[in-house]
Amino acid sequence: MKTESDTSDRILRASAEVFAARGYTAATTRAICAAAGVNVALVNYYFRSKAELYHAAVAMLFRDMARPLMALPDRVVDEGTWREALSTWVRSALSITAADKPPASWCASLMAQEQCLPSAMADEIHRQFAEPVYDSLRRLVRMGMRAPDDSVELNLWVSSVVSQCVAFAMHARWEPSFKPTTLTRREWLDRVAAHIIDNLLGALAFQGVTAATGRRRIDRRAAARKEPGT
Repeated sequence: MKTESDTSDRILRASAEVFAARGYTAATTRAICAAAGVNVALVNYYFRSKAELYHAAVAMLFRDMARPLMALPDRVVDEGTWREALSTWVRSALSITAADKPPASWCASLMAQEQCLPSAMADEIHRQFAEPVYDSLRRLVRMGMRAPDDSVELNLWVSSVVSQCVAFAMHARWEPSFKPTTLTRREWLDRVAAHIIDNLLGALAFQGVTAATGRRRIDRRAAARKEPGT
């Protein structure tokens, strides 16, 4: 027996596919409901509007795809874990933006469309979903900067990495111009990731965790050293 949750999940998944294929403006609730196999009135019943359905679809994709990236800075405790976290961020971001299978490919398509043909909700989507992902990279890069308060240098690094990754969200047009025919797609993506990571690790050197993270860890250690009653 189908439940209301099953129906809303089907609509949400179908909407992610249709929005990714057509973009927010061209996608219709009728097409989404046809893909989900439900009555068109159910979009308003479960999500109230096409705009709220779009927001929910983006939230679903970013929640599943971006959460691991956002958690990486908190795993850093020394140079080895920092290098690993930075490498994992780049490789994971590329695996999303260059994906050719759903749901990651839907996320990549939505990302590309919001960059090229931004919807009316582009600013909100960027602020709520994309910016926290970029902030996780900022935290990792800052850990390797000798002058971590240099916002210009910080954002030059972050924008360089992000732009290289986001370019692969449009890989159908991007890759034919640059991927050597002697390499498979997987080999090419591995080389791209290694190129980005090598440039980062060649220019940055682990300086310690960010100030805020460092304070939290120091505070915990200090609290643990305190004797009862002090």
